[in-house]
Amino acid sequence: MNYKEGESFEEWANRVSMFEKGHALQRIANGDPIEQVLEDMSRRINHKLLYPILTVIKRPIQNIDMEASRKRYEEIMKNVARAADHVDGQLFDKPE
Repeated sequence: MNYKEGESFEEWANRVSMFEKGHALQRIANGDPIEQVLEDMSRRINHKLLYPILTVIKRPIQNIDMEASRKRYEEIMKNVARAADHVDGQLFDKPE
């Protein structure tokens, strides 16, 4: 099931869901066990929705300058306050 031009991911996901629900209803009407049909439907929807994401993730990044990227990241992070990674005792009332 392919994207239509100008279609958002959400619209495409809704079409995938409707298609798979129709397929599942046909299988139930033919007497297939409901539990198996639902499990198969869930797996098929997940595979279809993950496919475009996984293909992009697996695609190698071309022509990237890692050193320039690292320097840019370090410059950005200089302006970001560090999050506390511990509890400061001064935040709480101290027993007298």
